[in-house]
Amino acid sequence: MAALATPRDWPSCGRVTLKPFSSGLTPQEWRWFWESFRDEEIATWNGNRPLRMPLWLFKRIVAGEVKRGERLGFVVLDEKGEWLGTLELYQLDLREATLGIILGRKDRWGRGYGREAVKALLAYAFKRLGLEVVKLRTYSHNERAKRAFLAAGFREMGEEELAGGKKDTLMECRKSDWRDGCDSFPN
Repeated sequence: MAALATPRDWPSCGRVTLKPFSSGLTPQEWRWFWESFRDEEIATWNGNRPLRMPLWLFKRIVAGEVKRGERLGFVVLDEKGEWLGTLELYQLDLREATLGIILGRKDRWGRGYGREAVKALLAYAFKRLGLEVVKLRTYSHNERAKRAFLAAGFREMGEEELAGGKKDTLMECRKSDWRDGCDSFPN
């Protein structure tokens, strides 16, 4: 697979462009990425506690995962090229992967940026990587996220009980059912 070397090659949809981690993160992008994991509200929506590790260690861990091919990460940029969050594929194999997204810019929540970022990633996953299935899980009570995922082409596959009385909604998007709503990433 050829690297996405220039911004012209990066996946995009609507107002959103996905900058590959392999293109390098600026010091400020690293800080915003790290701070997203440290934010209590974002951590709660992701079923975690706020991150307590220092920035240097966070960078080392993420860079190691990317280098080993455990994760394929992107910075989500808006129409002005400003950082919105991160998006990744993990548990990646030749046929399927799991999607993860964190929009750290809370002032942009509910405005369709997440949906556009997911659509851009699906186009990349299906057209460029040749995947057949992209999966995800989100809290069942996270209606905003579920609406965005459904609008991007996912469908609900069921629920899973979690400790503490919460539930996850399991979702997937299959290449055979997917419709490219962006026409943003060439074959």
